[in-house]
Amino acid sequence: MINSLALLSASCGVLLFFHRRVLTYLRYFQQEEYNGQRFLAWFWRYRAFDRRGSVICLLTLLVTGGLTVIAPTSLTLLGWLLGAGALAWIAWREDDPRKTGKVTLKITQRARRIWYTASGLFLGVVLVMTILWWLTVSNGYLPFYWLIVLLLIQCSPFLLILANRILAPYERGIQQSFRAEACTVLAKVDPTVIGITGSYGKTSTKTILGALLDTVAPTFWSPGSINTEMGLVREIRERLKTGYRFAIIEMGAYGIGSIRKLCNLTPPQVGVITYVGVMHLERFGSQEAIYQAKSELAQAVPESGILVCNGDNPGARRMAAEYPKARTLLYGLNPEDAQLDCWMSDIAITVAGTQFVIHWDGQAYPGTTPLLGQPMLSNLLAAFTTACALGAHPTALIAATRNLSPPAHRLELRQQYGALVIDDSYNSNPVGFAEALAILGQLPGRRKLLITPGMIELGELQESENRRLATLAATVCDLVLVVGETNAKAFAEGLQAGGAGADRAQFFPHRESARAYLEKTVAEGDVILWENDLPDIYEDQPSF
Repeated sequence: MINSLALLSASCGVLLFFHRRVLTYLRYFQQEEYNGQRFLAWFWRYRAFDRRGSVICLLTLLVTGGLTVIAPTSLTLLGWLLGAGALAWIAWREDDPRKTGKVTLKITQRARRIWYTASGLFLGVVLVMTILWWLTVSNGYLPFYWLIVLLLIQCSPFLLILANRILAPYERGIQQSFRAEACTVLAKVDPTVIGITGSYGKTSTKTILGALLDTVAPTFWSPGSINTEMGLVREIRERLKTGYRFAIIEMGAYGIGSIRKLCNLTPPQVGVITYVGVMHLERFGSQEAIYQAKSELAQAVPESGILVCNGDNPGARRMAAEYPKARTLLYGLNPEDAQLDCWMSDIAITVAGTQFVIHWDGQAYPGTTPLLGQPMLSNLLAAFTTACALGAHPTALIAATRNLSPPAHRLELRQQYGALVIDDSYNSNPVGFAEALAILGQLPGRRKLLITPGMIELGELQESENRRLATLAATVCDLVLVVGETNAKAFAEGLQAGGAGADRAQFFPHRESARAYLEKTVAEGDVILWENDLPDIYEDQPSF
């Protein structure tokens, strides 16, 4: 009876602990888009093993094992109860991943299914252990219960991956059903589909083009950075209604074939290529693979369609030459590098925004916009060129550029801490980083401060590119705050190479500690650049 009570109490504590612990792992699994390989890479990189629960199991194993030999059964029961209680206490005290972290866990239907399935697998093993004990009625078996629990807790991430694998056929069925519904909606509305892709600039170009075309006719575009198949399926099913004349589809590439799949879902009549570069080189393996993946959009546009490419970028120019359409248009900021159909000159940056002149179809159109930086102006040109190709009047578009709002966290200006803040936290690529530093240097201010974790997913170029940008930052910034360990070494070397001494560089384990330091040191008249903001899987050092 006493052993049964011990086993029951232990099982309750263990199940409560696992239910919460696997939820914490699920937050990181979700950030890796339920990709088991990338999730395990994160797990091994940060050695994200459970420690708290495992220590409790090990101590309970040692204590109750000894008590079973030398002490009364009641003391053994007490040890089991204390072990179960300690696990329950840890579970109750842990932060709720649904409420904490920069990117909280979103309990979608899929996440809930994975969570419950993993918990069910764990419960199944615990039940088997309990039944085995009842069948054997062996007091000697009991102490080893805690050893098995310890191993199970350490296997929590693998149970999540297994649960995802088990659910895969069901998930595919649901996705196919939703996809078919989205295709039906798209066929019924029948808008002109404009696909946008590139190593960077996709989201900003989509947002700007949406705002410009919306002045011509009702235009659909997905919010934020939604650019995956199921994300777009959801947006089309829920938001695409009769009356939309244009549909702008941002197309992200997670490997060769990704954009082809999106083009099958939303066949484009117009394609926009913003930039072909080294972003996500770690994921693709080579620059040629990146080019092949991005060119799937150009290939999908019919011969009678429109292809708009960045004439300042060799990869985009190559794509325009290899996959010409009835109208193939090049835009850019450097007309001396290529024969451009649309370009910009007389650029002047102020705190209020940018003044410029756009050249299109033999005419010059002076204008102003709140947007800052050459990458953002390049995105504006992409949108302007595309809208003109679709029949919009250039003068009306120029008027609309005055009211454009910078996409959130992409070279967005605001006042904070009594200082001017350039929020570029959703944007991190070598070209954009360099331009953000140039803007920081041009804006008037008492001191120039940079806060950044650096850039990621650059493959073999990551260390050298971060070192190079750190050297550049040293020539612009009075103080650099480096966040996290991911690029700390490269930044330290680059800042030193650029002449920034120890008094001009500070290193912090995470964003919040850097923010706290900034609030103490910032003064009125300072200009602060927030460049990039890594998700928890890169910045957060997990502690379990």
